[in-house]
Amino acid sequence: MPEDEKRLAGVRARIESIIDPVPTPAQSALVMRLLRSFATNTPAAVDALLDSLDDPGELRERAHSLRGSADNIGAGELAAACAALEEQARAGTIADPAGSAGRIRAEADEALRAVLALADELARR
Repeated sequence: MPEDEKRLAGVRARIESIIDPVPTPAQSALVMRLLRSFATNTPAAVDALLDSLDDPGELRERAHSLRGSADNIGAGELAAACAALEEQARAGTIADPAGSAGRIRAEADEALRAVLALADELARR
């Protein structure tokens, strides 16, 4: 399965785990708010995280927060990248800041594509 399909499947599985098989209108509205909130807030969260690469304490907090958001929405690869960065920040050294920044940015972009694709799919139902 291509990576983009795996990411979409992860987000879809997470969303399906929190709603009924035939969602109520309230559940559908909640899901759309969750997806839109993630899509709206993630770019700024990524920027803030990357701006804090030189401050391990701030970086740890921002990576932890973004990891939680990614986990909540089913963006496992982004969550894993944030967890790795969080652990490095906790240890006080970032092994490859530029590489870590690139991975976080790429994973966030992929997660956003998956979230927006699912939001579009759900909106058409």
